[in-house]
Amino acid sequence: MKVLEVITAEEAGFCFGVERAIDMVLEAAGENEDMNVYTLGPLIHNPQVVKKLEAKNVKVASSLAEIDSGIVIIRSHGVAPEIIKQAREKNLKIIDATCPYVKNAQKYAKKLVDEGYQTFIYGDQDHPEVQGIYGASDKKAIIIKGKEDLNSIELKARVGFVAQTTKSPESFRDIINLVITEVKELKVFNTICNTTDVRQSSAKKLAEDVDIMFVIGGHNSANTTRLAEICAATNTPTYHIETAAEINKEWLSGKNKVGITAGASTPDWLIREVIQLMNEENKDLNVESTENVEEKEEQVLEEVEETVEETEETTEKTEETTEEKEADNSEEAAESAEEEVAEEDAETEEEAEFKYSDNDIADLSKGQKVTGTVVEINDNGVYVDVNYKTDGFIPLRHLSHRPVEDANDIVSMDEEIEVVILTLEDDEGNMILSKKQADYEKAWEKIEEAYENNEIIEAEVTKEVKGGLVVDVGVRGFIPASHVAIGYVDDLSDYVGEKMRLKIIEVERDNNNVVLSAKKVLEKERAAEKEETLAALEEGQTVEGTVTKLVDFGAFIDLGGIEGLLHISEMSWGRIESPSEVLSEGEKVEVKVLGVNKEEERISLGLKQLLPDPWEEFADKHYEGEVVEGKITKLVDFGAFMEVEKGIEGLIHISQLSHRHVKTADEVVSVGDVREAKIINIDADQERVGLSLKELEEKPEPKKESSSSSRSSSSSSKSRSNKSDDSSSSGGATIREIVGDIFDQGE
Repeated sequence: MKVLEVITAEEAGFCFGVERAIDMVLEAAGENEDMNVYTLGPLIHNPQVVKKLEAKNVKVASSLAEIDSGIVIIRSHGVAPEIIKQAREKNLKIIDATCPYVKNAQKYAKKLVDEGYQTFIYGDQDHPEVQGIYGASDKKAIIIKGKEDLNSIELKARVGFVAQTTKSPESFRDIINLVITEVKELKVFNTICNTTDVRQSSAKKLAEDVDIMFVIGGHNSANTTRLAEICAATNTPTYHIETAAEINKEWLSGKNKVGITAGASTPDWLIREVIQLMNEENKDLNVESTENVEEKEEQVLEEVEETVEETEETTEKTEETTEEKEADNSEEAAESAEEEVAEEDAETEEEAEFKYSDNDIADLSKGQKVTGTVVEINDNGVYVDVNYKTDGFIPLRHLSHRPVEDANDIVSMDEEIEVVILTLEDDEGNMILSKKQADYEKAWEKIEEAYENNEIIEAEVTKEVKGGLVVDVGVRGFIPASHVAIGYVDDLSDYVGEKMRLKIIEVERDNNNVVLSAKKVLEKERAAEKEETLAALEEGQTVEGTVTKLVDFGAFIDLGGIEGLLHISEMSWGRIESPSEVLSEGEKVEVKVLGVNKEEERISLGLKQLLPDPWEEFADKHYEGEVVEGKITKLVDFGAFMEVEKGIEGLIHISQLSHRHVKTADEVVSVGDVREAKIINIDADQERVGLSLKELEEKPEPKKESSSSSRSSSSSSKSRSNKSDDSSSSGGATIREIVGDIFDQGE
């Protein structure tokens, strides 16, 4: 039965920008059930996702003219600034889900135009992302689709370039190389998303190694179409499909290795459907019905919504905080002004003496950040001495951005802490403080500093959500699933509660948005480790590694930043059917370096070379003529192989299976049979053992012939003898010699 090997590209499916946009839409729909929610154009180029969003009352509008009221969501492709302006004029609530990479492209296009550069946008003119970038340039940039478009344009002295985020880096470089010698000054902003580059590279590499490629994604998706073009260019049969239902069973005929990749707007569940279908190929490709697919889609979206609801419960609402700050600042200014007037109007000597005697009381105001000492902890919160006429109180909800059950988990008696004054006196005359707000501001300062300096920070994972992990960096931080590790992570929940070393890859303080990556840290460390390991590796060394992956043909061993291949034939002196008989993933193992190609970064490894050679031991323990017991392991045209000891197989030639004439070995033995055999020769140097079954059988007596047959035979024999003599005298071989040769060959 045919078994398909299914390999998924390292980068496939939703990119960060798409995940972010979907989360924002679902959150908006969940929070505003009484309002109309629209996306300006399809949120992403995937009809299956758009259809399910419509079922959640998220409508698609082709233009602002179709929206009179409610919420308008700017999709990940972005729009021109004039669209945002028009939406504000219509008093629509705007949620901007533009991908941060697209925003950068818009910003740089405007910057180039403002600085007087002849500005080019490399992209597809009709693509919504390109239209948004074009609008950001005040429609002064020039859109080009390829190198040929430059032939009809007169280049100026100062030229600038940006690119559509999903374009191929190679094609962008080709255009830049064409222009660089033709202009006096060239400024290029590489606005191509790095995920696009990795996705395209991994897809191409995979396509070169498989028999057939499936590229999953909307037929109207530009980045998916480009992936399909790249894969097809390798001459591997490539099919651009939206769902598993489009796969024709005949495409898989004669194919052994199947590659799968997907566009940036393709959800995980569509990828899983194709993988599942490949796994069911041995069951005649039982493609799931449309009803089952829809049920799966519904289930996945329900899980997404549940995750969003959980996120809503713990996400801090920054709008309320901003409004409160503005009100606080106004009150603070008013109070300050009143105090100045009072001081100017009447400052008597008595008042001066009073102030002097009371100068240990701090002059505080609402919104001010101060340092105080914890003087009491109770079930409701914490009292803090901030050098005022009364102690300030921190309610539990203002102690931390995390839920707090016991204040003792956050602060200790006599501890000095920073707080923000929310109000000097509430209705009951209490000063209300917030440690959470002070920590929040301090955290943002550290985050922005770490981002600017490209520093590595450490943070604890607090929960798993759809598309990634939430971490505590003083504020809520998010790690996309594609940035949790270098490879694909099957179960993100394993990371909850763990501390991770991270790099900040995006900061939007106004939107309370911090995006982090563990993969960036690991990749940098792995690159340095690989360089060091590769430089030290030499053929013949014994090294320790970790088994990272088992495949049919062997195992991949991580030697420290780089992997080597341990082929199945180098795992054991004996015959094994699967690498799992010897190794398991995650196991540490010592191996011998059989070969190193440092230019191509290929390393071949051996395990059996570190084990005792069974042939040497066998030759010492056994001798010709000995009778041994073994198991038949394989039948071939010329006989059968028998395992007589672990790692030692001997050959029973077909001529040694029986005294009678045998056409095929299965007439006498079967795989798995346990038999006794006689050793007829041992050649340890050549690692060969000759065995015989017929030597253990009684030789049958020759049949008796009748007298007439004997005379006839005798006469014939004489005749043959004469001919034989003639043949001998003429230099030909005798029958005896010919027969002898045959037996020699048989043995």
